[in-house]
Amino acid sequence: MTIKNVHQRLAEVMASVTYIQKERKQGMQYTIVSHDAVTAKVRPALLASGIVYYPTRCEHTQNGNRAECSMTVRFVNIDAPEDFFEVQAFGYGVDAQDKGPGKAMSYAVKYALLKALGLETGDDADHDSIDHVKSDPAIPPFNAPAAAQRIKDKLNKCKTLQDLKEVWVAELPAIADVKDVDPALKIQIVNLKEKLKSELHSDPARQSPGEAA
Repeated sequence: MTIKNVHQRLAEVMASVTYIQKERKQGMQYTIVSHDAVTAKVRPALLASGIVYYPTRCEHTQNGNRAECSMTVRFVNIDAPEDFFEVQAFGYGVDAQDKGPGKAMSYAVKYALLKALGLETGDDADHDSIDHVKSDPAIPPFNAPAAAQRIKDKLNKCKTLQDLKEVWVAELPAIADVKDVDPALKIQIVNLKEKLKSELHSDPARQSPGEAA
């Protein structure tokens, strides 16, 4: 008995699955071919023809609130595991919380299946109509007032001009961030630094030899 190769089996699946019904998810204004619909239609046909599929590579990056996934999906002849082909796929998932990576993986698998079988797809709505932003939702927004207060507290604890200089240099990146959000806060920090510098200069006991802030 001759064993069909993976491409002959794929041809059988392509002949049996010719269309996937689009659907409209709640809150969406257009129809799409969803990951679940593709899987429900394609997976049984692949198994019936003796093909299994699974990812062999998955690389993920986070770009703000958008997860980006690069994946390799392998389609294998179950009667001859050395007989297979691979499809490269990419996926994107935008989410304000922690569902982005899962969405991106589902997106990639969906398109690997669609492209392997030459099926059409509708408009992409795996992003759930969420706008892409560059800031990472996992990182809290920069709190300029809190940062300014923290810097002031550190400056006020300086006992020598050397201490003042070291704190100032160490906090320069944070001071720049504060300025970007609220320049007035940066001015307050500078004024405090100059005030402390003057006070330390007037007290020889609190100066380090040869040092100035």
